[in-house]
Amino acid sequence: MRHRGSHQASIDELRTRIESLSPMGVRFVARLIDSLSNPPRADVTSTWITTNPEWVEYFGLTISVHHSSTVEPLGLIGFEVAFRNACEAVGWNIDEPGSATRRFVDTTVQTEDTSELKLSLKSTAARNLSASTAHISKLTEAAWIQDMRTARTRRLQTLELFRQYREAVDSIIMLRAFHKSRSVLPSKYQLPEIPTAIFASLEDAPQAAFAADGPTIDCAYRNEPVAARVSLDRSDAKITVKQIKLSACTIHAEWYIPNRNP
Repeated sequence: MRHRGSHQASIDELRTRIESLSPMGVRFVARLIDSLSNPPRADVTSTWITTNPEWVEYFGLTISVHHSSTVEPLGLIGFEVAFRNACEAVGWNIDEPGSATRRFVDTTVQTEDTSELKLSLKSTAARNLSASTAHISKLTEAAWIQDMRTARTRRLQTLELFRQYREAVDSIIMLRAFHKSRSVLPSKYQLPEIPTAIFASLEDAPQAAFAADGPTIDCAYRNEPVAARVSLDRSDAKITVKQIKLSACTIHAEWYIPNRNP
């Protein structure tokens, strides 16, 4: 924990830097400070992320800074940067930007209480997001889908792909931006974690489930007979995951955005 003297020294240094700015620079900083002084309200559950409240605070402040200048939702690249920065801010071990060479993995992180977690990061700001299910429009590319002509070959390729995916990735962490009515500014951000174990039941899917050119296969997980639905999108050569039950996932936190004029 930072001592009071060190904290005061940082404030004094910041004041000195602000005084060296141009009038427009001061106005710009004032706008940032105004946003930071009115951060989103966070609702959290006890998870490996939220056991460190400073991570939640840092991520909320990042949202504040983002919306100090735009109403557009925080997108995937911004989310990846914000996630990484929040982890670094609380001293968690995280790989260097761009260093993840493993297929499917966007970042790895290790907290004080966890072993290394291999994560895929996703985001969505689609309109009319469901409060009970999530949707991943592209889990991964799969060019082979367009060449598979039989249920047997589709099943074999799909099972092999998801074996590799579950071996490479522990969880998918997704940032979901909710909107009210026609507002462009999000009203809420939600951070669910989808375990890749949710795809394990694909191994039990019969060959008949892969008969269609673009089949959709149900995934059972824990007490949910249909916890998610995996779709082979032949037109775009990708894997889509539909109707992911949030009840089968972990919701780390939700941040509620205060009304403001950007």
